[in-house]
Amino acid sequence: MSAPENEGTRLVAALTAAGFTTAGHGRGYTRMGWPGSAELRGSLLVPTDDTDPEYGELLAAVRQVLGRAVRRGEAARRAMEWYAGEATS
Repeated sequence: MSAPENEGTRLVAALTAAGFTTAGHGRGYTRMGWPGSAELRGSLLVPTDDTDPEYGELLAAVRQVLGRAVRRGEAARRAMEWYAGEATS
């Protein structure tokens, strides 16, 4: 019987399903490239070793980065919707 997936491993799976790419692995983490990485710089280091004393803190930091990206994306979407409405008026 295999061990259940931890939160970091589940996040890697969710990011992969959302179009992120695996950009590498290290001891206790997976590096994930943003979708459309040609336009976006950087990557996310998702902790996968839940025995690491800093695991929870590192996972929370990744969630914060993703949350900020969602808010920026929502702001950009609203701006484009507003612009499209103004452009056709």
